Amino acid sequence: MDRVLFRRDPFEGTGAQRRDLRLTIEGLIALAMAVTACGLTAALWFRTVAPVLSRVLSG
Repeated sequence: MDRVLFRRDPFEGTGAQRRDLRLTIEGLIALAMAVTACGLTAALWFRTVAPVLSRVLSG
């Protein structure tokens, strides 16, 4: 909650602001990589399980 209300401290310099920007970008990249990894894992799992399910469901 503190980060939302007080985004920048007036006594911090540009280095602190750059650090915050870098951490935000790193966080977004990490989130994108995690979502991509989960999506690829789910797609490969579904691709592996789909033939078995189609045989079971078709009779």
